[in-house]
Amino acid sequence: MKFKIKILFLSLFIFSSCQTSSDISSPLIDETTTTAAPTTTTQYLVQNPILAEESIRPFTPFLDSYSPFECPEAPQPKKELFLVNLSSFPDKNFIECYNYALSKNIPTENEIILIIYPVGDYVGEVRNNDTPYRGPGFVPVLKKNEISIIKEKVIEFYGPQCDVTQTAYELGRFAELGGGQQVQSADCQNLSYKRTVVISLDPERQNIPIELKFTFFHEIFHALEVPHPGPSCLYSDSPEHSMFLHEGGASYYGWVTAASIENIPKDQVMGEWIKLLRHLIAIGDTTEEFEDPAIAEKAAMGLYLLVQRGDLDEALLLNGTIFSTCNGNYFSPEMISIAKAYWYDAEVINGKVIFSDQALGK
Repeated sequence: MKFKIKILFLSLFIFSSCQTSSDISSPLIDETTTTAAPTTTTQYLVQNPILAEESIRPFTPFLDSYSPFECPEAPQPKKELFLVNLSSFPDKNFIECYNYALSKNIPTENEIILIIYPVGDYVGEVRNNDTPYRGPGFVPVLKKNEISIIKEKVIEFYGPQCDVTQTAYELGRFAELGGGQQVQSADCQNLSYKRTVVISLDPERQNIPIELKFTFFHEIFHALEVPHPGPSCLYSDSPEHSMFLHEGGASYYGWVTAASIENIPKDQVMGEWIKLLRHLIAIGDTTEEFEDPAIAEKAAMGLYLLVQRGDLDEALLLNGTIFSTCNGNYFSPEMISIAKAYWYDAEVINGKVIFSDQALGK
């Protein structure tokens, strides 16, 4: 069977609440292209400047799902979203999806500015990039007035208490250059409850709304969490473990939430992702080790294993309780070891992930 697999490795910037984009040193970009007729696989590895790690965004399970980017109307409570939508998607769709996410999480005081902007076709790396942001490059499509809107709205959102002029300029400039990104950041130390979420829309992402849902809910989950892992906030017994729990938790939430809206059984969405991960391992794009590339996706499968074992209450993961308490009581060193050692020890049978008896502790 002839087939073509295209994998985009996009930067996933998770900024701490005490850092701004001006604090970021330039990362490294490693691009490789492997061709073997008739199949071409292109990879884009983007070094994260804050975490010194890489993260992949596989493109993507459920390619045949073409339902629109829409969400059910959520019940109260609702919290205003500061939306800067430069895409062709209606504002209503983003607001409803944000309210839907909010309704599934424990109450939060965080306020979010969501910036959505389009880019054109993929071109490689960002040309003439004079910003600290790094990510894949696309044909720029934004107009000058749209760039100004991004800058002005970021400054307005953070208000006079924070000087985010430079941050706003760099964010707008990267969008102007056609930079692709999906990012959650807290750009003002004094107002750490204010969060910025930026998602670029390339033509493929626009045409496959479920991939946009995975990304949207991943980043919104980060923005609703309190706080970002760091020296004063550990979800487990170490910063390293806390970081992959942070990323894995967001991916788990994104997968399950998007699947629920799409009426896709949770077992099926987990099966599709682990099949993709096993394929990436088979072709040498990643390994079974709990590290990048694909740490967020591997960690999400590790969390799924812990849920299947009965070690982890899925409800506390999906509503953000595990992350908001920031006390490290939910994950023992033994649980982390099990997730790292056995996340891939499974088969997909009739669309469901079946972990081995050893992985399940039987």
